[in-house]
Amino acid sequence: MGIKIYRRENWDRWESGPYTRRDFLLDPEKDRWLLQYLLSHCSDTPRSRQMKRFGLEELPEPPVNIDDPEDEMYASYILLREQVMREDDWWTLKVAALEAPNAMMRRFAFCRLTGYSWPGAECDAYSYRTWECGLKTGVTREDIVDFCRELIASKSRFAVEAAEWLEKLPTFSDDVLAEWSAGKTERKYDSEPDEVLRKNLRPARNCTAEEDAQDKLLAIFDAYIFRKYQSHRFKGSKVFLREATQDLLTIYFALRFEKAGPHASFGAALEEIKRDSGWDPGLTAEQIDRLVWSVSPRSRQHSYFLWMAYWFGIDVDEDDDKALKLLTDAAERGHLRAYDDIVHIYATVNSVHRDFREALRWQEKKVGVFRKAYEADKWRESRYSETRRPYARVLRETGDFLKEAGYDKRARQYYRQAEQLEDDDS
Repeated sequence: MGIKIYRRENWDRWESGPYTRRDFLLDPEKDRWLLQYLLSHCSDTPRSRQMKRFGLEELPEPPVNIDDPEDEMYASYILLREQVMREDDWWTLKVAALEAPNAMMRRFAFCRLTGYSWPGAECDAYSYRTWECGLKTGVTREDIVDFCRELIASKSRFAVEAAEWLEKLPTFSDDVLAEWSAGKTERKYDSEPDEVLRKNLRPARNCTAEEDAQDKLLAIFDAYIFRKYQSHRFKGSKVFLREATQDLLTIYFALRFEKAGPHASFGAALEEIKRDSGWDPGLTAEQIDRLVWSVSPRSRQHSYFLWMAYWFGIDVDEDDDKALKLLTDAAERGHLRAYDDIVHIYATVNSVHRDFREALRWQEKKVGVFRKAYEADKWRESRYSETRRPYARVLRETGDFLKEAGYDKRARQYYRQAEQLEDDDS
C-alpha cells in the first residue's frame, strides 16, 4: 500500500512527487512516517483531504533525534527503516541493495536480506545508525549464503560485509534467524532501556553453579579491562567489544562500565552497578578482585585481556614479563589479535624484548593459521572462497615485514604466493 519506496520506478518519485490518491493507501500505524512525509510534501488540496480522511487535525511532526535535533539524517533513516520492513518482494530488495541511488536505502536492503547490521557510532546521538532491520520473512540461511557469495564474487559495495557475515552466520541458530525474521530480535542492545535489559537478564540470574558464576565474572572483567584501555588510549570502534561480549549479562555490565565513574578496582565498579542488574555472584568486592586476578586463565580471550591489564598497568602495577607470558598463552591458543601484538613487541626497535627471529616465528605462525583455514576451505578453488583473500593479505603482510627487515629474497617468496592467490581471485 502507498508508495513502494524500494521499487526501482519509485526511487526518485518518493522524494520529489507528485503524489496521487493511490499513494495514500496507507496503514496509519505501519506507514506512520511515510504518511507524515507524504502529507508534508504534497500540495494543499490533497493534503487537507488526506488529513481529514486519516482523522488528523494538524500535520504530524517529523521524527526528531532528541540527542541532536539538527540531525538531518534521522527522519530519512526512520522512514527508510519503516519501509524496508514493509517491502515484501525479495528481488526488489536485491535490486535496491545493488543499485538504489540512496546509500541508506542500499544499506537497509542489504541488511534486510542478510540480517547484517553495522556497529553503532561511539557518539550516543548517532548510535542508532546501525541499519538493523531484522530479516525478511521467508529468507533462509541458504538464501543468505548464496546472496553473500554473489556479492563477494561480483566485488560489489557490500563484498567486505558479506565476507564478514559468512564467517559469523554459523554462530546463529535457526531459531535466532526465525526471531529476526519475525521482528523480535533485540540485537540493538546499545539503545535498550534498563528495564528491557533487566527483563532479558532473568534467565542469567538463575546461574547458581560456582564455576558458571566464575566464568561470567571473568567475561565481565574482560569487558571492564577493554573499556578502561579504550577510554585511556583511543576511541576505537565497538566491534571488538561486541566480539568479546556475546553473553547478554556481559553486554549489560560492559555498557554500564562505559557510563560509570572511575573506581579503584573491578570489584568496586561491579559492586556499584550489580544491584541494578538483579544478578549477584554472591561475593564481596574483595573476593571478586582476588578471583579475577588469581584464577588461571580459562580461555585465550581472558589471557589476552589480562595481558592488556599487566602491560598497560590497568588496575595493577605494570609487569612486562607476566604480561608477555599471558600474551604468549593467548597466541599459542590461536588468538589472532595476540599474534599481531606479540609480533609488534618483538619487532619494535624501542622494545626491551626486541628479537627479530622471535617476531618472525610468530608472524609465520599466523601465516600457518590462515593457511590451514584456506586448505580446509572446500571452496578455495572457486570464486566463492571466503579464505583466499585473508590468506593473501597475511602473506603480503609477512612479505612487507621481511622486506622492511632487509630480507628481500624471502619477502619475494611471500609476495609470489600472495600474487598467485590474488590472480586466482580475479
